[in-house]
Amino acid sequence: MKNALFAAVLILSVRMGASTSRGAPGDLWVSTGNGPVAKFSPDNTRINFINASGPEAIAFDAKGDLFVADFNFNQITKFALGRISGTSFAGTLNQPTGLAFDGSGTLYETDFGSGTIFQFTSSGTKTTFNGGLNKPTGIAVGPDGRVYVAESGTGTIFRYSVGLHIRSVFASGLTTPQEMAFDPSGNLFIADSGANTVVKVLPDGTKSNFATGISTATGLSIDPAGNIFVSEFVSGGSILQFTPAGGKSTFTTFGTNGFPGWLAFEPTLHALLNVSSRAFVQTGNNVFIAGFIVGGNGAVNGTVVARALGPSLAGLGVTDTLQDPVLELHNGNGTIATNDNWKDGGQQAEIQALGLAPADDRESAILATLAAGTYTAVVSGVNGTTGNALVDVYNIQ
Repeated sequence: MKNALFAAVLILSVRMGASTSRGAPGDLWVSTGNGPVAKFSPDNTRINFINASGPEAIAFDAKGDLFVADFNFNQITKFALGRISGTSFAGTLNQPTGLAFDGSGTLYETDFGSGTIFQFTSSGTKTTFNGGLNKPTGIAVGPDGRVYVAESGTGTIFRYSVGLHIRSVFASGLTTPQEMAFDPSGNLFIADSGANTVVKVLPDGTKSNFATGISTATGLSIDPAGNIFVSEFVSGGSILQFTPAGGKSTFTTFGTNGFPGWLAFEPTLHALLNVSSRAFVQTGNNVFIAGFIVGGNGAVNGTVVARALGPSLAGLGVTDTLQDPVLELHNGNGTIATNDNWKDGGQQAEIQALGLAPADDRESAILATLAAGTYTAVVSGVNGTTGNALVDVYNIQ
């Protein structure tokens, strides 16, 4: 990686305008079978949020809206951020059990009764993702963008290819897999209620028991630090907390307050600030590198436009400008996008519609959806040319 001229800029994540009635990022939410959906603050303070007939899976979208799958009423209810009354998001389901969002905002639902996976757009339009499953329960979207589904009828975890929806066996030999979640390293953790166990599956499919002796392990969620929270779906059961190394403690015990079920952490939302930085672009290791951070752990990726400007800076009084900048976006794995002349990147209409078209056709622009993490924008000149250039990154949330 080129590393001489480095400008560090920060795209911050903040939470704006949320009602205190809905908790805060870091709160742990839990369904209780045929009782309330409750939330726990990090200090274990409990507040009952809503009462439902048969709440199962719960999930948050990118805006912080809460979605609750009601197993008995065969529907998904949406609770907008800051509101304690819900609206119907989807109905006519057949025992909805699992919910998960992908990075683009698509909601996936496992229909236990019909053996089907449905997907929903943000407006609620429903299509079939896949069918023919034997009692599907937990569902999760991996860091690779693929959908993972627990088939409790056979004790199998299936993985679906991106786009084609072709499934393959990722893990087998479980008893009754329920909720699943990925840790920050890409390992999949599964609550296996029939075996009273939490199972860990590495990205290469290697399976091992992570924790045992958990009475009817059902709900499972992982916080940003990689701590694993597991619920015991029994009367008066506990929510247990495990460190990534396996250290065990009790987060809370329900006593006579119901059965702790499926879990979800309220996310730190992607709320980005626009940033820019200017430098003189040279050649070789002395190109211009601007680092930026997409904060938060929201379920849906943040959308940004990154630009590299050169010729148009002359109109702002900048001398010796870079006449033909090339822009690259990098993450920790390498280059994820590149552009020379912004109209040639296949995103001209989208960038123009956002009002972010560069003033000169030789300048560069990239529209990208990015997960929380660290990134660099690398600017060089065509054919080794040099000059002053500006990098800016705009939030398009």
